[in-house]
Amino acid sequence: MTTIRVVSFDLDGTITDTSFADSVWLEGIPRVYALEKRISLEDAKKEVKSEYDKVGRGKLEWYSLDYWIKKFGLDISPSEVLKSYKYRIKIFPEVHRVLENLKSKGFRLIVISNAQREFVDLELEETHITHYFDRVFSSTSDFRLIKDAASLYSGVCRICDIAPQEMAHVGDDRYFDFEVPKRLGILAFYLDRTGQCREETAIHNLLKLNEKLESKRDLE
Repeated sequence: MTTIRVVSFDLDGTITDTSFADSVWLEGIPRVYALEKRISLEDAKKEVKSEYDKVGRGKLEWYSLDYWIKKFGLDISPSEVLKSYKYRIKIFPEVHRVLENLKSKGFRLIVISNAQREFVDLELEETHITHYFDRVFSSTSDFRLIKDAASLYSGVCRICDIAPQEMAHVGDDRYFDFEVPKRLGILAFYLDRTGQCREETAIHNLLKLNEKLESKRDLE
């Protein structure tokens, strides 16, 4: 049985809650749009959301603040938008305990996020957890890929000098974080914090990840 050497985490919705990202995309951009177009915030939110939906999260543009600022003709920089909402960055309560535990047991920890590098770096810095991770990957910034591409995960494995079977990955998106890496032979876990999914490979908080990895080690 292959030993797991690297444990990979999604970021938004897995380590950090989505308050920050939601605020940037669903409040920050619409607010500037409303001011510059001289329309109500409610109308701005509808128009901006409609444009997001037209692009969809399967395209790189969907994740790019630069793209949307230019598209909407907004007089603001990405860093200004991000800094306005950084106070909303929060990690889930169990995160420090889980990362500390895994690190102490010799696992190499990494992050693989669809979010652009500016989001990822700010979230890790503000939550003071950067030191836990050996590598941090923004799929859209570093690879120009989204996590629906198996080649993204295989590329990360090459960089980390491991076989896919030596990696475990956990995230809150069933397709991006579970189905795609699982195809490569990565030990994938779907993080469903609602507790509704009862499948064996679903976990309801990150403490359960510790338990799953411990049970795997016991079998080796």
